[in-house]
Amino acid sequence: MVIVIARAGCAAEKRDELVELARWMQNESRQEPGCIRYAFYVSLEDPTEFVAVEEWESMEALQVHFQAPSVAGFGAKLGDLLDRPPEVNIHVVEKTTDFPNVD
Repeated sequence: MVIVIARAGCAAEKRDELVELARWMQNESRQEPGCIRYAFYVSLEDPTEFVAVEEWESMEALQVHFQAPSVAGFGAKLGDLLDRPPEVNIHVVEKTTDFPNVD
């Protein structure tokens, strides 16, 4: 499994636009092959900071996602809304266990 965690923030006056763009991207991505979960969340401390959490079946599925027209469209519109550079981390997970089984 591959997990992507991305953080981005916007100016308060652009928040509604970012919410709509994120909602669109979330819906588009969830339809792609290999997408397990894809959602945006808002920081409890800063309502202009968003976190995306994506789960993909494989790195190959994530690479296909990166080539999707929706990703290009999202990126083109996102730049005008952000007020700080986004932070994106990709994690390749070999094993997942359910809590509380931490062995």
